Amino acid sequence: MEGSLKKGALGFLDALAMAIAGSAPAYSITVTTAALVAAAGVAGPAALWIAAVPMVGVTIAFAYLNRWRPDAGAAYAWVGRAMHPAAGFLAGWALLSLSTIFNVAAALPAGQATLDLFAPGRSHDVAWATGAGAVWFLGVLALVTFGITASAKAQVVLTLLESSSIILVCGLAIFNARSVPAAAFSWDWFFPSAFGTFQSFSAGMLVALFYYFGWDVSANLAEETAGANTASGIACILGVLVTAGLFVLAQVAVQMALTPSEIEANGGNLLPALGAAALPAPWSAIAVLAVLASAVATIETQLLQCTRLLFSMARDRVIGEAMGKLHPRFRTPWLAGFTVAGVSLLLLAGSATVSSINALMSDLINAIGVQVAFYYTLAGIACAWHYRKSMSPSWRTIAFAVIVPSTSALFVGCVGIYQLPHLGWRVSFLSIGSIVIGVAPLVYYRRRYRGRFYYDEGVR
Repeated sequence: MEGSLKKGALGFLDALAMAIAGSAPAYSITVTTAALVAAAGVAGPAALWIAAVPMVGVTIAFAYLNRWRPDAGAAYAWVGRAMHPAAGFLAGWALLSLSTIFNVAAALPAGQATLDLFAPGRSHDVAWATGAGAVWFLGVLALVTFGITASAKAQVVLTLLESSSIILVCGLAIFNARSVPAAAFSWDWFFPSAFGTFQSFSAGMLVALFYYFGWDVSANLAEETAGANTASGIACILGVLVTAGLFVLAQVAVQMALTPSEIEANGGNLLPALGAAALPAPWSAIAVLAVLASAVATIETQLLQCTRLLFSMARDRVIGEAMGKLHPRFRTPWLAGFTVAGVSLLLLAGSATVSSINALMSDLINAIGVQVAFYYTLAGIACAWHYRKSMSPSWRTIAFAVIVPSTSALFVGCVGIYQLPHLGWRVSFLSIGSIVIGVAPLVYYRRRYRGRFYYDEGVR
């Protein structure tokens, strides 16, 4: 280990921008809405607000855990110290796994958006989209390596551009659709009865988990944030509330402005299609720019999250110590970043052999949804487990540090478990297998380093 991360480099607004960008509103709307409609039908708005409730519960767990111990490893460190070191390692490994897969899922829309602007005829070509996405990925890697201050400034700009574009495009799409809507607005869309079957409800919840994933990057940056014990946790909570509003607005706009066939045809590139319904050319390109900004922003947050997690794990000597090396000038875990980028680019190159972007995105979304359920479930249980030992007579601690995190975690975990058999062997193997593989490095590095994280109760 060499040195420490740059303390106090981020302010609260930087942390909030990171939390919003981590969930990637424009990106999630673009690549996930078709999957949500396929799973839940017209109950998309209901799926999004219902899923937001336990997700806010998980953010509250993160806020309490961050108050206990700000750590760049976030859930890895909390689960490992509150419950069991092996569980903590697998929580961290799950995040590394899903983030690496997510980098592929984010780079593809970035490539598609770029081609939409400069070579529209190539935008549905998988090879061209992966190539353009790889270029953006390497550019973001350079930005992340140059330091947290530069990354934060870029993230604030991208988040403002993305959020304002979503509000503009979706608001105009709803306004234009009032006269001749693809589907007339109905409050029934917001009620659980709209799902029809429990399977539809469960499938919708799993897809909705993918929407909200990523806000926890602010927790991984807590060591670099001023007011580390509180700022990151509050940013996580507010980030989910903001994105929930954007997601519901967009879902209503899609269902009013686009027909089911249009939604299916534009499954991997939906926000630009909504932009075309909201604005005339060339102003409809605002939606394309929003997707591009969102995809680039979420690649940045995933790289930041993975590098900070690997730094924390290396500091605890539960993974290769080289992952904790900081750049002598920029104070960033540069080797960790290049390692994650290398694996992501290999997966991205492999995705170029897939015939359909829509089919690939559907598999990636479902696989990541299961891994998100596993990761957030462990974090919520860890919060309840830690605070039940130090429980004060305060009703607030009992309610928000024990009851809310545990019930939220159980809901999220049950969704992942119930839905897994319905996803097919390929998605199930990808989601579960990539977590189970983590047992190998766990055993290897535990025997090699015999780190205090595993053996010294005082460290935990």
